[in-house]
Amino acid sequence: MTTDPTDLHVLLGAFVLGGLSDADHRAFSEHLRTCAQCQTELGQVSGLPRLLDLAGPTGGPHLSAPEPGAPEEVVRGAGEDRVASLLTAVAARRRRRRAGLSLAAAAAAAAVFAGGAWLGPSLFAADTPALPTTHVVAAPAPGSAVKIDVALVTRGWGTQLDIDCEDMPTDGELLLWVVDRNGRATTAASWRATPAGYSRVTGATALRPNEIQTLEVRTGTGRVLASART
Repeated sequence: MTTDPTDLHVLLGAFVLGGLSDADHRAFSEHLRTCAQCQTELGQVSGLPRLLDLAGPTGGPHLSAPEPGAPEEVVRGAGEDRVASLLTAVAARRRRRRAGLSLAAAAAAAAVFAGGAWLGPSLFAADTPALPTTHVVAAPAPGSAVKIDVALVTRGWGTQLDIDCEDMPTDGELLLWVVDRNGRATTAASWRATPAGYSRVTGATALRPNEIQTLEVRTGTGRVLASART
């Protein structure tokens, strides 16, 4: 059974001549309800079965009379040849249209790809000003062996804090605290410990780098693991 919507288009001729299986007839009938193109072309060839009938041994008003002595097969064959040529023309036109659309789509895709290949490098090749960044290494607290590096990235809204942690506790909650010049502490990031003891976290504070006095990494219970002065 034909199920692909593209294949259903080519069933028009067999549908008109009654040559479809029950399954294909149902499929094409359903397709015909929503396909304006098939509806239009069906109107153009819907009279072909009647043309075949007129091409029978008795002839008809729309067909020229057969030559005297011409066998019935010749008359019927002439009508069938006309039907076949019309259906062949319809099928050829559909194939040309699909091929044209495919070529146009391929050309458009190639143009988009080529444009992206040219535009992409030109966009990213432009020098992007690096954001002001300061790196600090936190000193482990007594009894702690953690390794913590914090990058302070200046943003318009404050400071982005990129934290690299190694040899950290493997369970529980961890927090990054920021202490300003007045001694007020606020939480800038919190995360769960990992079984490997390694984590990379990004935090944020409204304070600017020059307003930060101290950074502290603490456990969820308040124990200070490491600290750094900026």
